[in-house]
Amino acid sequence: MHRIPQRSTLVHQLIEILRDGIRDGIWGENLPGELELSQKFQVSRMTLRAALDTLTREGWLSSSQGRRRQVLKKKTDNRSAQSNRRITLLTAVPLLGMRSLHMLQVDGLREQLAQAGFELEVQVSAACFSAKPEATLQRLRHEKPAAAWVLMSSSPPLQRWFMEQRLPCVLIGARHPGVKLPSVGTDYHALGKHAAGQFLRRRHLQLGVLIPTEEAAGHTNTLAGFRAACEQVPGAEMRVIRHDATPASIRHCLAKMLKSSPVTGLLVAIPQFVLTTLSFLISLGVRVPGDISIISRDGDSILDFMVPPPSHYMIDAPLFVQKVSRTVLVVARGGSGSSAEKLLLPDFVAGDTLGYLST
Repeated sequence: MHRIPQRSTLVHQLIEILRDGIRDGIWGENLPGELELSQKFQVSRMTLRAALDTLTREGWLSSSQGRRRQVLKKKTDNRSAQSNRRITLLTAVPLLGMRSLHMLQVDGLREQLAQAGFELEVQVSAACFSAKPEATLQRLRHEKPAAAWVLMSSSPPLQRWFMEQRLPCVLIGARHPGVKLPSVGTDYHALGKHAAGQFLRRRHLQLGVLIPTEEAAGHTNTLAGFRAACEQVPGAEMRVIRHDATPASIRHCLAKMLKSSPVTGLLVAIPQFVLTTLSFLISLGVRVPGDISIISRDGDSILDFMVPPPSHYMIDAPLFVQKVSRTVLVVARGGSGSSAEKLLLPDFVAGDTLGYLST
């Protein structure tokens, strides 16, 4: 066992590595010295000590002045006993690459599950989110059995596989059509409808949604809600502007839009794409909100540092984590909840990028 922790939430990942080593009996009665461990795992002494202090508080280790830390919990071969306390979160995005809001959600979930006696293990696997994830999922299932699985922003094949296998599973995000799994997510249909209403009541009729091409239930629901609101207002038109999640693609799509039939109200999905959109439009001399009003579909701390501060939607993070953890614990303890779908509607933050259409 010689894994190197990822550079995201380093202390948490180091804790998991050390805990696994203790379970596997790697070190026997005592851990090696701090210098040896910090070199082995390529972390600072400060990071290592934070992880060791946590394991000491949890009762895995004991500490005394001038002596190496003693291992208190012994090696065990009872994998089933271990697995029923493990909850695995599957994600295609490393923690370091997640939006700050999602990182807070993962950390909050980890803390609440730990209080209930469960351990959250984050598995980053792009293969699990591919068009054909079956082989990878089968291998992962047998190598690391879990009391429950949590899928974050998951694809249709991934959701269907867990449903067909009847594994205890909770979705963070929207369910795809035909999937019946417990889920906690944002009510993107209602959000899309509300966002369109914000534009329409400010006399904007040429509306657009800038959204990635990826297949995501949240994107589909956003467009459906936005379209439903537009259909209720005579003369309102909606354009869907798809991009491949790169700055170059966003610039190309926006330039093309400005040359053909410019929209005056634009809903943009994902905060980093809002940053690209605003900076590109301003670089062209487009006035926001004078020429184009913009709403960010999603909230994130990065928006607080932008000028002008974007109008956006913000989820109640503590409430969201609470609902996810409660649902996961029900499933992990043998409850079904197979048809439970909890959708939260975020609060709308007005910001300075939404204005009335000048006449």
